[in-house]
This record gives sequence, structure tokens and C-alpha cells, in this order.
Amino acid sequence: MSNLSQDVRFALRVFQRAPGFAAAAVLTLAVGIGANTSIFSVANALLLRPLPYREPGRLVLIDARRKSDPHLNQGPLSVPRFEQVEQRNRSFGAVAAFTPEVFNLTGRGDPEQIPAARVSWRFFEILGVPPAMGRGFRAEEDKPGGDLVVMISDGLWQRRFARDAGVIGRAITLDSRDYTIIGVLPADFRFAFLGPAIDIVSPRVFELNAVNPGMVQAGVGFLNLVARLHDGVSVAAAQADLDRLSAQYRAENPKMPDADPGLVVHAGNLRDEMVSGVRTAVLVLFGGVSLVLLIACANVASLLLSRALGRKREIAVRMAVGATRGALIRQLLTESLILALLGGVLGALLSSWGTRALAGLAQGTLPRAAEIRTDSGVLLFTLGTSVFAGFVFGLMPALQVSRPDLNMVLRTEGRGATGGRRHNALRNLLVVSQVALSTVLLIACGLLVRNFVQLSAASPGFDPYRLLTLAITLPPARYPDGARRVAFFDELLRQIRALPGVRAAAGTTALPVHAVRFSMALPEGQPMVPLAERPMFNIQQVTPGYAAAMRIPKRYGREFTGGDDAQAPRVVMV
Repeated sequence: MSNLSQDVRFALRVFQRAPGFAAAAVLTLAVGIGANTSIFSVANALLLRPLPYREPGRLVLIDARRKSDPHLNQGPLSVPRFEQVEQRNRSFGAVAAFTPEVFNLTGRGDPEQIPAARVSWRFFEILGVPPAMGRGFRAEEDKPGGDLVVMISDGLWQRRFARDAGVIGRAITLDSRDYTIIGVLPADFRFAFLGPAIDIVSPRVFELNAVNPGMVQAGVGFLNLVARLHDGVSVAAAQADLDRLSAQYRAENPKMPDADPGLVVHAGNLRDEMVSGVRTAVLVLFGGVSLVLLIACANVASLLLSRALGRKREIAVRMAVGATRGALIRQLLTESLILALLGGVLGALLSSWGTRALAGLAQGTLPRAAEIRTDSGVLLFTLGTSVFAGFVFGLMPALQVSRPDLNMVLRTEGRGATGGRRHNALRNLLVVSQVALSTVLLIACGLLVRNFVQLSAASPGFDPYRLLTLAITLPPARYPDGARRVAFFDELLRQIRALPGVRAAAGTTALPVHAVRFSMALPEGQPMVPLAERPMFNIQQVTPGYAAAMRIPKRYGREFTGGDDAQAPRVVMV
């Protein structure tokens, strides 16, 4: 221990004599270690940290996949499929459905469109998330005709109710209907598949605003499922169980659109499915910053080697008076480890800022973005990375300069001796490695920039500049039929077009490239078949003037006009 303390004191004296060298080495390492720590914070939150639910390893996501491409993004399931899986499975202790929803909140301050969710009654029980206040849903509230109840988020409780403890049992008006608040969710509750933040959760997934009862019974999919495995049941066994249920469903409902033999009901670990779309990108990014750290290590190793060559006489004299090679290597490694630890401290400070910036940018784009933070695990990673870096850049110079030719060094001192072939070869190797690693990063960056430029220049089929959008969801209770909804939007668009600076305005059921509505249709010339057997099309409904407002060029035909109303022949654009 005394030898180590002596090495530390000697190293500090060395750095005091060469503060510029020490500062350059520490800053170089801080950049590499800080970048690695920031990206590790993201990887830790997304890929390593367990989900904040009870026994998260037993939670699975159930969705629909195409047999031809089972790794494609998750697809929804229908209500009949959900009911079959819930009632007939042998692998799960409980199954729940969920889907995003939107409510219009009125009656308390300004009207507000609230991001929400519909879930079946056992959803929170499966996750193991009890309410912070009040109670959860009951089975009778999840049936047609049940009481209208909701749970609200901690944010909505604070924003609209000033954290009033008497909020439980109070009525809230959503889409012109009165709901009773039965619970408040925990402040830290998040479920990535429902979006970055939901403020209201309601039962009865079959009453989703965007889906009419006919679509529910026709087997249109709009649900995902979450389930908890029985003790001792693996995901593979659960998948075999779902395959059995799928075969039964196809045999019992051969004409339903979701009985397609090309569809697979897929079960996957909830955490893995949650990050499946970003795992590769995070790992690639982590690999990129690891290369940055290796470049920094090679750079500092070059600095240490050049510095050590200026200390040849000192090292030779120490060996001449009895210092062992092991003691010299220990001394030189102590110096490199101190530099690495100082770089790690500064890198941790830089990464704390970088982690906050990444977490802010990731909101709404990355799952579990709210969990990206610097914790004890991240700090341990920083410490380990610093120690690793210290050995990487310190070991090779230490081995090289700790075996000098004493006679040559002591005789040629002061006569302009060079570093020797061995030292020059090591310096050349370090320079070549830095250039090679930098070239790899430059090529990758060049490809990313080129792809970004190509994507930016690609035409989406419309002119996105100077376009503004707003979202409106009409409450079914107040606008129960199409005539009233059409009248509302006609008047709204008339007023918007009258605003100064507005050149054109139109309405649509979905923004471009994000169409979410589907309908079964029968193309002309095909035989008449029941509704459930007809092919499904991605449908986007628009008002007259949509193509003009979006500046979408027409290849053939005409755009919709005011004459294409309910009394006119039905027309479409394709």
C-alpha cells in the first residue's frame, strides 16, 4: 500500500511539471468516456434495466404477425381473437387488451383533447401496478352497460384538480358523457405501447371511439394483448399454445378476415418487444462511440509514449540504482490510471448533461425514454470504462519504455539520440490505428449524411412546407350521426379559410404516411361475397380541397368537389 501511495504522489508531481500534457490527455479521455457513458445510459434504460412492473420476466406481448415476415412491426388483434385467447389459453394466468384512445375533456376550464387508453379490466393487475389513490377496474365495469369509470394520471390530477384528495368519486365529462373517477395512477407509470404519456384510462376496449360496432364483430383488429405467464411456462410453450388456438379460430371462423392462414398470433417477452424497433440502432450507436473511445486511447497512448521518450534518462537511472522493471511498469500504469480516472470524472460530468439532452430528445420517439438517467449502474460503467481505458493506453507505452538499453541511453544522453526503431514502430502502429478507426467512423458518418440528404430531398408526394395541422375528435354523444359531423367540419373549414393568411384548408381522417383506418371493400368485377370475406383496404377520408391544400399533383381525373355529398354517386381517388 505504501508503494502505491508513493507511486500516486510521484505521478502527481510528474503531472505538475507538465500540466499541458495532463490537461490534453484528460480532455481527450473525457470526450470518449463521456460519449460512452451517455449512450450506455440509453442502452441501460432500454435494453438492460428490468421493466418497472411486478415480475417483468413473466410478462409477454401478444400481437399479430405475417408468417412471411414475423419480424415486421406488431399488428393488432380483433375482439373475437382476444376473447378466445383470454378464455381458452392454458399458458397465462391472465390476459388483458389495450389500445390508444382520445377523449375530449370539457366542463372544467378550457376544453382539452386528452391522450388516453382503453384497457380491459385486468390490465393493471397483470402489470402489478396498483393505483396511487382509489381502486382499479372491476369486471362488471368492463361489460356493455357497465358504469362509466376512468382512472386518471398524476399529471392530470395535478393540472386539472390541483391534487385534491377528494377527486375519487368525482364526475368528469369526456366526449359529452359523465365518467366517474375511481383512481389516480402512480406518477411514474409508463407503458410504451400506449404512447409517451396518457392522462385517462377507461375500460371496455370494444367501445373505442374510432371503431364502430360493426367493425368489432367483423373481426377488424385494433387491440394488442399483454399477458402474465403461469409459473414454469416459457414463452416458447405459450407460443405453441397460441398456435393451437389459432388453428381452432380458423376452423370455427373460416370467413373472418383475421382467420387468414398467413397471420400468426405471436407472443414475445414484453421488454424485448418494447425495444425491438430500436435495439439495433442503439447497439450500432454504442459501437460507434466505443470506436471514439479507442481513438482517444490511441491518442493518449501516443502522448504517453512521446512523453516517456523524454524521460529515458530518468528511467535508465532508476533502473541503474536498482529499480525493477515491474516497479517501473507499476509506476507508469499508475500515471495512466490517474489520467483515466480524472478523464472519467470529467466524462461523467459531461455525460450527465448529454444524458439529459438525449432523454429530452427521445421523448415520444424512444420507448422507456423517461427512464433514461444516470444511476449507480451507469456510474459503475463509467468507473469500469475509465480503468479499462487506463490499462489500454498505458500498458503498451509502459512495456516499451521500461526496458531501455542502459549503456546506450546513459552514453548518448545529450547527443540528440532518437527514440529507436522499436519506439518508432509503436508510434507508427498507434498512428495507423487512429487513422483506421477514424476512417471507419468517417465512412459511417458519410453514409448517414448521404442517406439523410437523400431522404430530405425525396418527395413525399405532397408539399410539406407552410402546412399546419390540428387534431379534433368529436364526441359521439354530441355528434351521433354523419350529418352532424359533416355540418361541424363544413363550418369549421369555412371559418378557417376566412382567416387572414390561409390559402387553403381541408380535413382528413389521418395525416400522410400515418393512415390508420381500414375498411373492407369489393372492387368492381369481383364476385359478391360476405363482408367478412372481402379484402381490406387502407382508407383515408378527406374533404374537398384536400389535394389543393396539400399540393398533391393529380395524374388523372379530378379532385372531390362540394357536389360529392351524401346524395351524389359515391366516388373515390386512388
